[in-house]
Amino acid sequence: MKLLIVEDEIYVRERLAEGIDWAAGQIDLVDAVSNGKEAVAILQNDHVDIIITDIQMPDMNGLELAGRVREAYPHIKVIILTGYDDFEYAREGIEHGVFKFLVKPVANEQLWEVVQGAKAVREDELREKHKLWMLEQRWQDHLPHLHDVFYKNWINGRYSLWELNKWSQALHLPIDGKSPWPIVVDMDPIPEESERFRVGDRPLVQFALFTVARDLFASRDCVIIQDDDGMTALIFLMPPQEPEEAYQAHVLHQINVLLSTIKDCLKLTASAGIGSPVADKLHLPHAYKQSRMALQERVVLGHEMIIHYRDDAVMKDTWSFLSDLEKELEMSIETGDEEAIKEKVERMMEAGFAEGMPVEDAKETLLRIMCLLARIVHSHGWALRETLGEEYEDFEQFNQLLTREQIHAWLQRMTLRISSAIISRRQSCTQIAVGEMMRFIQERLHDDQLSLYLVADKLYVNYSYLSRMFKKVTGESFSDYVLRLRMEKAKELLAQGGRVSLTAERVGYRHVNYFSKAFAKYWGIKPSEVYKPHMPNK
Repeated sequence: MKLLIVEDEIYVRERLAEGIDWAAGQIDLVDAVSNGKEAVAILQNDHVDIIITDIQMPDMNGLELAGRVREAYPHIKVIILTGYDDFEYAREGIEHGVFKFLVKPVANEQLWEVVQGAKAVREDELREKHKLWMLEQRWQDHLPHLHDVFYKNWINGRYSLWELNKWSQALHLPIDGKSPWPIVVDMDPIPEESERFRVGDRPLVQFALFTVARDLFASRDCVIIQDDDGMTALIFLMPPQEPEEAYQAHVLHQINVLLSTIKDCLKLTASAGIGSPVADKLHLPHAYKQSRMALQERVVLGHEMIIHYRDDAVMKDTWSFLSDLEKELEMSIETGDEEAIKEKVERMMEAGFAEGMPVEDAKETLLRIMCLLARIVHSHGWALRETLGEEYEDFEQFNQLLTREQIHAWLQRMTLRISSAIISRRQSCTQIAVGEMMRFIQERLHDDQLSLYLVADKLYVNYSYLSRMFKKVTGESFSDYVLRLRMEKAKELLAQGGRVSLTAERVGYRHVNYFSKAFAKYWGIKPSEVYKPHMPNK
């Protein structure tokens, strides 16, 4: 549930926003703003479920805001705070669909209970609108598509280990403890003399093959998908207790049945490429490539064939492990986490430069890491020479590293330097953006329409991000910063002899009475006590 607070009194606004732990009640505070116009602007750009608003505000009071909300956003629950215990306000509030009418001062505990009540009502409405059984049915209808996406991403190597575990658990796919074995089946080229199909019908006959395979292998231990090229990919998930030879013999028999069925039904032939069964699920993409490479051999061996991948060399774990580790290292570099960077470098050294590793393999691993670091820098649109500075020459001479210790020191130095450059430039960009905001505010201090949404629109920056960024850099919220500048400017103008009405206009207040009230609350004295009119010279 998302909450918006609208209160012109800064101290009350801060108490409502920061004095209550809204997150503990699963309430997300969107913002705390000072007037109804800012609130309307937020409603146009963000989703809100509950509004707490004062009733006495300049330009647009709480009841007017409630009226607009009821017309445009009837789902929002409006809670109005007022210092007037008046039946007329309560009556108007009911007309505007106000959820609750609270008289100031209201205790945090009471307000908390009312907001939780509004949240409960809103949740009931949502449950009624989106019946749980309907959502579950839609989820079940969508699951087959999500399963296909998961398996396609898996065989194409788009998942790291943690992503594999996360998505397989989320989609309730029982892949743990089973040995994946990929087999790719595809229609052979359609002969020109075929009477039933033309060469252009290849996608049609590929789909027919996929359909027959899905009917034949419809079991929990076999996944059937069409890959990006329309070929039928079969992933057999061999249970750990299953005798390997007997299991594989049964599967190959079923593949023969599939090829025979296709020939009988379509009067066309198909072939199958057999990859290697793997114990580690991260190795499935490599085995899948093996099955595709095996299938390519039909160009030489002929059609209507079952072709095994011929390279029986044991696949090394290093490359798959490094691929996963590279993603983690890149994330640590981007976030500037030095301890995590050092830890990833240690693990990379253990995996890629183990004792006894052939020199050729170590050199190729080093080249791979160098390319990774270059890609990270280039992804930001930066040049290596500019980013690395005095370290650039060392980076270029990576092939002169002779010992494991030298590689370790080089890798740690380069990763930390690149990470430092990324964080430094990111902070610099933030400072520049906040500087532009401050200049814009100074130029528009007289504008009564000045708001964070106006600044965000002019700078083409997301409102929520701009709000967080400004608070982080300045230590003040946008509204507090603007209020301080206006009050300081007003005090200066009044001390110089400026009239109260003119001063109010020059600092963005349309109504003199409201300006006087805000000034007195901020400084503890009335504007008239500061105003010093110029006396004519005698």
